Amino acid sequence: MEELQNIAPELSKIKKENPFKVPEHYFDDFSARLQMKLDAEKIEVPKQQKKIIQLLKPALTMAAGFALLFTLAYWPLKLITPNQQANNTGIEIDINEMLYANMVEGIDQNSFYALLDEPNNSTQLSDEDLAIIVNSNSSEYDIFSETIK
Repeated sequence: MEELQNIAPELSKIKKENPFKVPEHYFDDFSARLQMKLDAEKIEVPKQQKKIIQLLKPALTMAAGFALLFTLAYWPLKLITPNQQANNTGIEIDINEMLYANMVEGIDQNSFYALLDEPNNSTQLSDEDLAIIVNSNSSEYDIFSETIK
């Protein structure tokens, strides 16, 4: 005790008794109060949460997340590039070229060469048209093997 007075005189002045006390007459009617609380819990019907909201909550969360991502990505891009149209992909295909490519796609190599060698052929094919025809009818390996010979 003397040691405590030497080390911490203020601490040694504090009385050594329990500061916590039970209120007077607390346990006199404790069992009656406890029984009333237990009875009240049994009578209460637990509230049922709405099942539809429980089922839709994950889907709504995902939809909100996608909407947020779309908004954060689309609107700044739209503001940066206002003059570009959404449906313009930059590739313009002439309908006649597409029809011609579809017709030529079904022709085998011999017929194609005969068509090119025909003297009264009024249409002249450009180099790009020939490249498209060869690429659509031959694999890369066939083209490579023909160039090696």
